[in-house]
Amino acid sequence: MTYRNAIACAATLFVLFAPTKLDAQDRDPLDAHDRVLDLLFPLKVESKPYFVKLILRFHSDASQLALVVYPGGESELVRSTLDSMNARDLFQLVSKTLIENPHANEEEIAAKVKVRTTRFPTQYKTMEPMLNDLKAIRISPFLNTRIGVDEVTWYDFWFDTGQESVHYKIFGDSTLREPQDNLARWMTRFRTTCEGLVNRKS
Repeated sequence: MTYRNAIACAATLFVLFAPTKLDAQDRDPLDAHDRVLDLLFPLKVESKPYFVKLILRFHSDASQLALVVYPGGESELVRSTLDSMNARDLFQLVSKTLIENPHANEEEIAAKVKVRTTRFPTQYKTMEPMLNDLKAIRISPFLNTRIGVDEVTWYDFWFDTGQESVHYKIFGDSTLREPQDNLARWMTRFRTTCEGLVNRKS
């Protein structure tokens, strides 16, 4: 069972077995979880005006990786991870908080979580081969309707030029070859490449 399927099951159990009756104002813990991630991993990571910004969010381990390209070819990688907590711990925190206080807001939950953010300088020419691979992916804004079962991991991808931007929330399946699966595989390869660069600099 994958992480997203697991938390979907947890959400079902949350609804069925919560010790108190929930009213119409209560939130779906999955939605609350996503909003907590938005607070923990903000999209504004640039340190100055930028040329291009890519943000990759991985739900399997609740982490985020950003590449910011500045005018002149200077770039930086911004990596954010949970501190002393994993993705499952975070979802359990969200669910437990909503059970104990159905009216708790996401800001209160996020305040209980520590995030470690690190920045690594790099050059655009170093990242260019991977970005060329990204350019080769053709993905339509009209996605086929799919149901994620087994071997499914959720991803968020943002591409922002400062004037135009696009956001995809997708799940990737290693057995499929839809454009969104190609994007998910690229995100995974990109993270692996970035981790190799960071480790060599460390």
